[in-house]
Amino acid sequence: MALLKSILLLVAGFALACSSPFTKSHMERQMRVKGYSKDDPPRLESPTFVKLGIFIIGFYAISEQTMDYSLSLNLKQSWNDPRLKFKPKDENQTWLKFDKAWSKMWVPDTFFRNEKKAGFHAVTVENRLVIINTEGDVWYAMKISATLSCPMKLHKYPLDTQVCPMMLESFGYTSDVMKMVWMDDPVEVNKDMQLPQYIYTKHKLFDCSVNYTGGSFPCLQINFILQRNVGYFAIQVFFPTFLIVILSWVSFWISVDAVPARVSLGLLTVLTMTNLSIGINSNLPRVSYIKAIDIWMSACLLFVFSALCEYAFVNVASRHKVITKHAGILPSQEKPNCLGRIRKTLSRSPVPVPPLQGSALVPQATLGPLPKSARPLDGRARAERIDNISRKCFPLTFILFNVFYWVGYIHMVPDDYR
Repeated sequence: MALLKSILLLVAGFALACSSPFTKSHMERQMRVKGYSKDDPPRLESPTFVKLGIFIIGFYAISEQTMDYSLSLNLKQSWNDPRLKFKPKDENQTWLKFDKAWSKMWVPDTFFRNEKKAGFHAVTVENRLVIINTEGDVWYAMKISATLSCPMKLHKYPLDTQVCPMMLESFGYTSDVMKMVWMDDPVEVNKDMQLPQYIYTKHKLFDCSVNYTGGSFPCLQINFILQRNVGYFAIQVFFPTFLIVILSWVSFWISVDAVPARVSLGLLTVLTMTNLSIGINSNLPRVSYIKAIDIWMSACLLFVFSALCEYAFVNVASRHKVITKHAGILPSQEKPNCLGRIRKTLSRSPVPVPPLQGSALVPQATLGPLPKSARPLDGRARAERIDNISRKCFPLTFILFNVFYWVGYIHMVPDDYR
């Protein structure tokens, strides 16, 4: 009876052992038996094809000043290593989760060519995963946060569309050893992803393989097309400057004699425009070309400065009087030059001088009324006329500028999709 129990226990244990899953320890033992070396690629006679794919979790920083962008992503790599094939004892087992396998097996030496800094996530556990199926197909996924360089062209800023690249390249294996190809759906984006100043429109795929001195190294590139959202700039830049320009035109309706009011209004608008322009450019790199925002701010500054100069011209014109020739003196006998001297003397005399009638020295002269066309011209009327013209010319010119500016930059100047 005891012998029968022992036989039954052995049979049950053998059956249980045969049905137990293939585990990490089994894989490590198999690798030791086969003399597996993580330094050797899966194939020596032909290149290993590594499939790449990414899942974009989110862009959390895009900087024009440093010309880079930061994002979180899941990097996925897949390849076949025939040395890792295994036969599971359980027929239902098709794959094996191999913890920390990246330190024990061969993995592609993929890196970001345009990286500034990057790191793996390790909260609450290390965010890296290796899965191997029975045919030796390896799935390697990891979560990464990276800051990558993004050379920006700011000619149309802030109406621009930027192209930010991500370059995935092999660090040490040439194309003879490893080749990079895209997965079936290489780029996936989080549907809930939101960018503060940009709109993610699309992406483009390229082959960026480069021949170095040591050989040709495989490289794949993704270009993210990011269109800037102009809503922020419309509220914080365009609308305020638009109102400041309109505010400078208020001086055209203020009296010419109100010197403090018109001068203060003109200086206030000029200084405000200057301050806004400095604040905007402080967040941008010091590029050598003209940006769209520079043209807008310079034009608005020119309009408010012209309104201030207009008052200076009006003020001078209001104090300038033009005296025409006096046609109201009707001489009787003397020469015109003598009558002119008599009239000049009478006009300067503080005491009224009666006409010298019957005198033998000075003949009688009659001073007639001045014709309407010959009266002294008032400079104030000329100043008011200039103000009336400015009330129409300044708004019309500014409207024409807006038409050319917005139509030109939105529809005529093309975006540079590198």
